[in-house]
Amino acid sequence: MPKLQTLVRLLLGWALVSSTCSAAPGDLDATFGSGTGKVITQHSTGNEYAYAIALQPDKKMVVGGYCYNGSDYDFCLARYLPNGALDTSFNSTGKVLTPIGPDDESVSAVAVQLDGKIVAAGYCSNGRNNDFCLARFLPNGALDTTFNTTGKVITAIGPGNDTAFALALQPDGKIIVAGYCSNGSNNDFCLVRYLANGTLDTNFNSTGTVLTSVGTADGFVIALALQPDGKIVAAGRCSNNMNYDFCLVRYLSTGQLDASFNTTGKVVKSIGPGNSYVSALALQADGKIVVTGFCSNGTSFNFCLARYLPSGQLDTSFNAIGTTVTPVGAWGDTATAVALQPDGKIIVVGFCDNSDGHFDFCLARYLGEGILDMGFNANGKVITPIGSSDDYARAVALQADGRIVVAGGCSNGADTDFCLVRYEGGPFDARNCSLDIDGDNQVLATTDMLIGTRIALGMSGPSVLSGIAFASYATRTTWPAIRDYLVSQCGMSIVP
Repeated sequence: MPKLQTLVRLLLGWALVSSTCSAAPGDLDATFGSGTGKVITQHSTGNEYAYAIALQPDKKMVVGGYCYNGSDYDFCLARYLPNGALDTSFNSTGKVLTPIGPDDESVSAVAVQLDGKIVAAGYCSNGRNNDFCLARFLPNGALDTTFNTTGKVITAIGPGNDTAFALALQPDGKIIVAGYCSNGSNNDFCLVRYLANGTLDTNFNSTGTVLTSVGTADGFVIALALQPDGKIVAAGRCSNNMNYDFCLVRYLSTGQLDASFNTTGKVVKSIGPGNSYVSALALQADGKIVVTGFCSNGTSFNFCLARYLPSGQLDTSFNAIGTTVTPVGAWGDTATAVALQPDGKIIVVGFCDNSDGHFDFCLARYLGEGILDMGFNANGKVITPIGSSDDYARAVALQADGRIVVAGGCSNGADTDFCLVRYEGGPFDARNCSLDIDGDNQVLATTDMLIGTRIALGMSGPSVLSGIAFASYATRTTWPAIRDYLVSQCGMSIVP
C-alpha cells in the first residue's frame, strides 16, 4: 500500500521537517547571494538591464540583456554559479559584452542548446531602425564562428522597425525568433526561422519569415512557445483601434496558420476596460496555454492571466471564466514573465509600485484552478525591494529543486545594474509540510488525521472530506486545495 507507507513516513518525519526547516515558499533563499538571496552585477558604467534568463543542466544561470559600452549599448551576458557568484570559466570574468550592429542593441531572449552553446536573440539598430539579430556563444563565452561564420546574424525583414522579443529552439537545431515587423504602414506579428548554421530556413513559409496581421492595426509578438507536435504559439498584443488586447496566433511547423486553432489560427481577447498587454506565455503538459501580462482596470494596471484550451477557447475551469486579474502592489502592477511548476502551480513575476513611488520586484503564485496560492508567503504574493530606487523584474526560471530565480534591472542610486533574486519555492519536497493539513494552525484527529487516514486507505476526491467540519479560519477546506498541499508540499502522489 504505497499511500499508507508514504503517510507513515510523513508522520514520522513531519515534526522534524516542521521544526528544522524555517524557509517557506516565497522567502528569499539564504543559500544564494552570500546569504541575502540577492545578487547585483555591474558590467560597466551606465545602465544595464537583464531581460532574459536560461538555466543550464549543471544549474548555472545565463542572464542576458543590454549594457553600456561607453558610447552605446551592446548584447550583454553574464553566467552565474548555483550560489549566485559569477562563473569565471565564462569569458574569464563571468561577463560578455558583444557589439552586433553599428548602434544600440539588446538581448531579449536566451536559450541553451543541448550541446551547451548559448543562443541570444534581440534587436539591433542599423542607425535608422531596428533589425532582428542573434548571436551564438560557445560554453566558454566566445562567439561560435560556425554560426554564420562570425557568430552573429542580422536580419532586416520589413521597411521599418523589426524588433525581436522571443526565442525557441526546435529539437532539430532550428531556431525560431519572433517579434514585430513593419509592413510599411503598421506592425505585424513576425516570425523568422533559422537553420542551425544561422541561415534562413526557406522551408518555413518559403522565405524563412512570416508576417501576420492580427487585430485591426498594430500587432506585437512578445512571447513564443513550441508545442511537442511542432506547432508554434505566438502571443502578444494587438490593437482594436481603441486600445490593445491579448492576442494569440498558432502556426503549423511550415509557418502556415493553424486553422484548428479557433478556426482562423488567431485569438483576440480583451481583459478589463482598458489596455491588455501580453508579456509571456507557457504551455502546460496537457496542451493548455497560459498567457500572462498586465491589464488596465481603468485607473491602473494589475497582473492578469488567461488560460486557453488547445482549441483556442478560454478554459472555464480556470477561475470559472478563463481569466483572472490580481492587484499586487499599490499601483502599476506589470507582469513580465511566467513559469509553470510540475504540480500545476503558476508563477508570475514582474514589478509593482511599493506605495513610495518606486517599483520593486513582485511575484504572485496561483493554483492550477486560477486562484492565488495562499501557501506562498501566506497571501500568494511577494514584493521585494532590492536597489536604492526602482527595481524591474523581467525574467523568471524555475530550478529543478523548486527554487525560483528572477532576473531584471535594479537601481544602484546612479544607474541600473543586472540583478538576480532567488526565492524558496518548496513545491517538490517536504520543506513546508506539516500535519496541519487544513491550515488552521492545529492538528486534530477529527480533521487532519481523518483526512490522512482516508487518503492512506485509497480514497480520493471530495469523499475524503465527507462529514468533516472545518474551522472558519482554516485555509484549505476543499479537495483541490488539500490535494495540492499534500502533493506540492509533502511529496505525496495522489490521483485527482
